[in-house]
Amino acid sequence: MLPIGILMAFAAMKVLGIGSNIMSLGGIAIAIGAMIDGAIVMIENAHKHLERAPPDKPRLEVLIEAASEVGPALFFSLLIITVSFLPIFTMESQEGRLFSPLAFTKTFSMAAAAILSITLVPALMVLFIRGKIIPEHKNPINRFLIWIYRPMIRGVLRAKTLTIFLALVALAISLWPARQLGTEFMPSLNEGTLMYMPTTLPGLSVTKAAEILQT
Repeated sequence: MLPIGILMAFAAMKVLGIGSNIMSLGGIAIAIGAMIDGAIVMIENAHKHLERAPPDKPRLEVLIEAASEVGPALFFSLLIITVSFLPIFTMESQEGRLFSPLAFTKTFSMAAAAILSITLVPALMVLFIRGKIIPEHKNPINRFLIWIYRPMIRGVLRAKTLTIFLALVALAISLWPARQLGTEFMPSLNEGTLMYMPTTLPGLSVTKAAEILQT
């Protein structure tokens, strides 16, 4: 899914004349994690359905039910992430020229992921999900993680008020250092280069200027 989604983003870049640079490729890099989420949720749900399905039920029918169950929610969740960068398109002047390639490529990538998560991923599940699905409780890693997680979630649910209060306290404490960070448009870059810009008096001859530059 990832290679095809990225290729679709590159195709959209080609059509709109967006060049390949740090900002445009950065948009794709930002989107990669969210792009794969839809496929993970789809496959995980298919595994759950196959675990619970009767032995005589056709595998294709089980996979179709699993995809139909989470497909709409996955599509619209990825679509919401897709439109999250739309405010950047309202930027003008230098900021708009700088960040619009990033917003374009992230939007292209997420839109491709939304489409592929309900089309390509279910088709690939039918082709590649084979054999017996091992239940979660038979996997030692899953058992260990569940053993850690269940007491934590029970404790949080028992102390709901305390949990919310501690979260608000943490938020309030974080506001002070956040206000001390300062802001700047672009950070200073240390590229490991040395810029030599000699300054001379007006009217310097070409010969003398060349001599100074060579010293």
